This record gives sequence, structure tokens and C-alpha cells, in this order.
Amino acid sequence: MVKNTMVKQSWMTFGLAVALLSLGGMVGCSSQSTAQKPEVKSSETAPAAPETADSAKETSRVVDTIKLEPGADPLAMVLTTRQPNTEGVGSEQFKLNYLAADKAVVVATKTGLADDSVAAIRTRYEFAANGTGAAKWQLTQVSEQNKCKPDRGSRDWTGDLCK
Repeated sequence: MVKNTMVKQSWMTFGLAVALLSLGGMVGCSSQSTAQKPEVKSSETAPAAPETADSAKETSRVVDTIKLEPGADPLAMVLTTRQPNTEGVGSEQFKLNYLAADKAVVVATKTGLADDSVAAIRTRYEFAANGTGAAKWQLTQVSEQNKCKPDRGSRDWTGDLCK
């Protein structure tokens, strides 16, 4: 009886995740996505990027191995780069920010990693608008930062590798 209850609960959890995924509310059971629409004002400069997206940008490592075809939605483009979860990520968070009408940044943060030295990884995807329609957004740069576990390097976001 206990085994049947556990199976039913697993299917209910799976069904809930599928329902939420189909509604677009979640990318996965532990993922979140948020988006902020751009405010286009002709007399003002573009709003500053949030601290989580820009802090310590100068200490990021440039990632040149990620290439994406132009697309209509920066967040959807980034989600195509996700790899299967093989080592138990605690959570993934995706944030989309429009810095201006022609600039967008997606920040993907993975925390709770099953790694002996890296506590979290933050990847920043920068996009520029290069037209209209289905191929409006072009990936211009990808950079990465990490936080290390105790005694393995910096506990703050940095481009330095953990020990």
C-alpha cells in the first residue's frame, strides 16, 4: 500500500510539473523565470542593469563556446542551451532584463551544486536587436562567474576559478 501511494504521489508531482510547464510558469520543477519589459523614453538614457546582472561584470570569464542562431525571444534562446541535470542542481533561476529597446540580458543562476568546490554559477547572456521578426535578437557575449564553497576560493561572485 505504501508503494502505491508513493507511485501516485510521484505521478501527481510529475503531472503538476507538466501542467505548470505547459502554462509557461516554470521551466522545470526548480526553475524560475522573470522578465521585465523595456521602458522606452526618448529623453532618458537606458535604465541600469540590476545589481545581480552587472555586479562584478569586470571579473567575469568570457565564454566563447556558446553560439546561438538569432531568434525572437532571448530567454527562449538561452533555454535551448540547458544541459540535462546530471549532478543534482539545487535550483536554477533565469532572469530576463531589457536594458533598452535594443539590448537584453538573460542571467542564469545555478545554486546548490553537487560539487566539492563550486557553490553556484551565474551565466550572463547579452543580446542586441539586429532587426525585426523571428530573428530580432543576436547573442553578442556570454560571461560566467562563480561562488566558491568555504576554503575553496571567493565566496562572492567572481570570474576566478574555485580551488
